[in-house]
Amino acid sequence: MRTHWYLARRCYSAKSIYSSTVLVPKTKFPVKIGKKTNEHEIEIQNVCDFSGLYKWQYLNNTSDKQFILHDGPPYANGDVHVGHALNKILKDITNRYKLLRGYQVHYKPGWDCHGLPIEIKAIKANEFKTLNTSEIRKKSKSFAEETIEIQKRAFQRWGVMADWENSCYYTYDKDYQAKELNSFYKLYKRGFVYRALKPVYWSPSSGTALAESELVYNDNHVSRSVYVTFPLLSKLPELSFDDVIKVLVWTTQPWTLPANQTLCFSSNIKYCIASCSHASGLYLLAVDCIEAIARQTGKKFNIIQTFDGSCLEGMICRHPMYLERTVRMISSDVANTSKGTGVVHIAPAHGMEDFGIGQKHNLNTESSVNSDGEFMAGIDPNLEGKFIFTTGNKAVVEMLKERMNLFHEHDCKHSYPYDWRTKQPIFVHTSNQWFVDTAMLANKAEVAISGITTYPDNGRSSMLNRLQLRSYWCISRQRAWGLPIPVFYHRESGELLLNESTIQHLVSLVLKHGADIWWEGSNSELLPSEYNADEYERGSDILDIWFDSGVSWDCVLRDNKNRTTEADFYIEGKDQYGGWFQSSLLTSVGLQGVAPYKNLMVHGFVLDEKGQKMSKSIGNVVDPMVLTNGGKNPQRDPAYGADALRWWVAESNVHQDVHISTTIIKSAAESVQKIRNSVRFMLGNLNEFDETKVVPTPAMLVLDQYFMDVLRTYRREVTTAYEVYDYSLVTRLTLKFIKKFSNIYFTIVKDRLYCDEKESLRRRSCQSVLYFTLDVLLKSVAPILPHLVEETTLYNPTNSNNQSVFKSGWYTDDITGVNIDIINAVETALNIRDDFNLAIVGKQPTTYDVTITTDDNVYKTLKIFLIHYAESVSNSFENCFLMLTEGEGNETTLSEILTCAECTVVGGGDTPWEVDVNTTTMCKCPRCRRYIVTSSGQVCDRCMKAMTDGWNE
Repeated sequence: MRTHWYLARRCYSAKSIYSSTVLVPKTKFPVKIGKKTNEHEIEIQNVCDFSGLYKWQYLNNTSDKQFILHDGPPYANGDVHVGHALNKILKDITNRYKLLRGYQVHYKPGWDCHGLPIEIKAIKANEFKTLNTSEIRKKSKSFAEETIEIQKRAFQRWGVMADWENSCYYTYDKDYQAKELNSFYKLYKRGFVYRALKPVYWSPSSGTALAESELVYNDNHVSRSVYVTFPLLSKLPELSFDDVIKVLVWTTQPWTLPANQTLCFSSNIKYCIASCSHASGLYLLAVDCIEAIARQTGKKFNIIQTFDGSCLEGMICRHPMYLERTVRMISSDVANTSKGTGVVHIAPAHGMEDFGIGQKHNLNTESSVNSDGEFMAGIDPNLEGKFIFTTGNKAVVEMLKERMNLFHEHDCKHSYPYDWRTKQPIFVHTSNQWFVDTAMLANKAEVAISGITTYPDNGRSSMLNRLQLRSYWCISRQRAWGLPIPVFYHRESGELLLNESTIQHLVSLVLKHGADIWWEGSNSELLPSEYNADEYERGSDILDIWFDSGVSWDCVLRDNKNRTTEADFYIEGKDQYGGWFQSSLLTSVGLQGVAPYKNLMVHGFVLDEKGQKMSKSIGNVVDPMVLTNGGKNPQRDPAYGADALRWWVAESNVHQDVHISTTIIKSAAESVQKIRNSVRFMLGNLNEFDETKVVPTPAMLVLDQYFMDVLRTYRREVTTAYEVYDYSLVTRLTLKFIKKFSNIYFTIVKDRLYCDEKESLRRRSCQSVLYFTLDVLLKSVAPILPHLVEETTLYNPTNSNNQSVFKSGWYTDDITGVNIDIINAVETALNIRDDFNLAIVGKQPTTYDVTITTDDNVYKTLKIFLIHYAESVSNSFENCFLMLTEGEGNETTLSEILTCAECTVVGGGDTPWEVDVNTTTMCKCPRCRRYIVTSSGQVCDRCMKAMTDGWNE
């Protein structure tokens, strides 16, 4: 991009005796911020009252239009990362645009303050066994408070608009906790929340149940895999063999074998009895599995007889470890031939499908593994106290060997679920937990989803897919830092106590003391007086943090003036399809029958420039605060500023994964600088201009009318892009727009701005274009670049009261449509200009005369704007005046558009146009530097008149 200010100073230096007569741009608006970007933006925030804008609009915007963006609370468990930047800035761009459109914006930033992520950061590993619950809670809360302040300062530094001092929500607030307890009770009362023995994902490293959304899958997990034999005790119908038949079973989790209750087969599978070349006896397995098993084990099978799976119904086998125990074979769809042997070992206590089969057939579903992942006492002295994934697995394999029921063992690398926080393997474990019955809510949820709009469009189907995968949601956790599940249990019967009386009594205590009262108060304090406190014990579980945030719509949105609990927008990452989006939806349809949001915007994750996930071990983590404020070494890590970070967010295709690096941010900063350059050019040339001097569009010069139409188109397209939340399109349209204005319009009109009479119509005509363009450009980029835009208000000569752009509203002045003939004529002239510039690449266009030979159509297009032409002069016209209005001097010439010396158009050509260039014989005017005078040193008539008018003043 050209730096117009530099060109102006170069052309009109102090050495020229005419320099004082030239109207050079005047503004103190900085060209560049340089190394002090951080300090400069902070100063702008203070001077322009960034912190007060949200409160101002909330109090002063009396419009009936309200826009509610409900903030998904980030964890208060560490410093900000680039994902925070992407999310918070996207929300702020949306809010600032809505503010400009006249909406009263409701946005209350929040934090998820409970749960294991904070406990792990706040408490040292060895302290968990020495600290009591109250001490853990105090340290966790203190850590959360410190983290919130760090994150809050970062969000403010990025220019996020909110009432940061008085209007944020925290899930550890007394008021929030009281409302959450009420929400829990309402769901319980309606039958959507219940307690039951069910299999849950259990993390022995964290000591708690986990939701499916809290799992990550390790594709490189290695299990000690075994093929095990279950001796068949029953006789197969119509089949007779002297040798013992052994049912062959495969598992990657040998530690589950002590809990085995049955074997499953499929009636649709063809099975066989086969001998093995490397082992004695006969084996029962699926025919279609033999080849794969042979490859895996290195053992060859010989099929003796085949039969249908239906023959196995009711067959009895001996347990491979406990020979006195028998297991029955039952038919089930879980058996298949895609892997294994076609016969599946079922441990109802340690598998989701296994549990369902156990319930259906009245099998034992109690777990023999404790919360630490160790075998319980009383199960087997050989296993007691052993950790299932290590010594427990080893002990099971040894017992199988001793009983001669281990057919083969090998290491198996496969995908396995891990605790996303500790990065350690989990297991499925049956225990008494609290659940939300998602099956009961599924139909309501699906109907609710059908009524929302998602960005991108496929968001709705992604929501449905994740919803259909979840039959229940475990909401109880076995930790200290959280909101208690408000239940008492009778000491003798175990019957739970939870009713309107107990919940309202507890809510009143929580409003006064906070949730700590559950651990610090006595039973007699926690229970209403009508209950004998000695007969009850309080529950020790806390609520899942996804429940904490999942009812935030109910705890936060009721504070709005219209008391609605339905937000206009939720904006979060794609991982929230099965997280906050879903938990909010389920609680909302359970409590109010509708979704808590009308629109969802879903963004991707942030990756490094190579598309890799960021990791400290890899060393590719990009710190957003270093990008914004600079690092310890300014040469290596310069400050790019918040606006550059915001531009990066806006220009990214956020619905996919987004890449970031210093190179990418540097490019974003350069884009911001291009906008700054254009803004500065307009500010400098609007010096001493105000709205009383605006020329109506129909009275403007033809070139100016054309660029007013370009501005009109840009304005319409930007508005459309914002309305569909396509901020990337806004940035592309803006860069394209300023490129056209800077490279073409600004270059052409500099002569008029600098050298015409100060108050001439020609000069005021292009100043009017700059006046409208500055207003439109600033409002167009204001949601994205608030620092740059608000800084502009301090230097804008047309904004005498320095009013914030955000207090002035969206585009208000209507731009009159331009005649299509004018548009066609100017576009033709600009195309001819391109050809002329190509013909003289690297040379000064003002030193050339141009002859344009056109066909009749192009000649007619240009002819419509002529002031003077002569049919008698061989169908040609000199100086090519394109008419603007009647009157001397109020015209645009082709020579001005081409920035050449003189231009002649000749009709009658065979092609649309041909351009012929010759070095001009004219001399240069020492004031305007155009080659339009006949002798050296002579001042042109236009400049002489401008100077004379200046002297008269």
